[in-house]
Amino acid sequence: PVKAEEPLVRFETAPGQQLQIDFGSTAVAIGDEVRRVHLFVAALGYSRRCYAVAFLHERQSAWLQGLEGAFRHFGGVPHEVLVDNAKALVDEHNAQTREVKFNDRFHAFCRYWGVQPRACAPYRARTKGKDERGVGYVKRNAIAGHRFDSVEALQAHLLRWLREVADVRVHGTTGEPPALRFARDEAAALRSLDGIAPFVTVRDLLRRVGADCAI
Repeated sequence: PVKAEEPLVRFETAPGQQLQIDFGSTAVAIGDEVRRVHLFVAALGYSRRCYAVAFLHERQSAWLQGLEGAFRHFGGVPHEVLVDNAKALVDEHNAQTREVKFNDRFHAFCRYWGVQPRACAPYRARTKGKDERGVGYVKRNAIAGHRFDSVEALQAHLLRWLREVADVRVHGTTGEPPALRFARDEAAALRSLDGIAPFVTVRDLLRRVGADCAI
């Protein structure tokens, strides 16, 4: 007998509640060669407004730079960030107990920005479906069929595409342009990032404390 698929219940989040992030790689014609480019995509759960930036790797620095870029792009910080179980972010995720041990630097990054990290259940990427679809959308609509003179030209194209295409199309689920839904309901729900320096400029220093508690 054919096993019936689990019923899907769409999980919606309140304005400013959740940002979903993911990476996807694709081949891109840059200059005279085809290069493997890694696309960081972040999607706000309520408005579906997204942010995309290209990297040449998926190391932890790219995840953190991508997240900070998303905060700057949206002009604020959400309450929580939903990630998959990428090794750059999650050291351990017990599928039975759902206990999660986040990478120390990623956890420090989240504390610095005041955002709560959450990890998808292992092997259940559908819980992060908004962003999974967003990665595919960026690949198909923004990248496929295009050639770029440089990586910088690719980045400029992505920002223009976000502004002129992704933000203003009528979203298939919400029935509204993400930019409109964001401006009306979500922008004010994000926590301001005014005056907060990028995390990468913050130095991690270790100091030995003596018996007299002097540093």
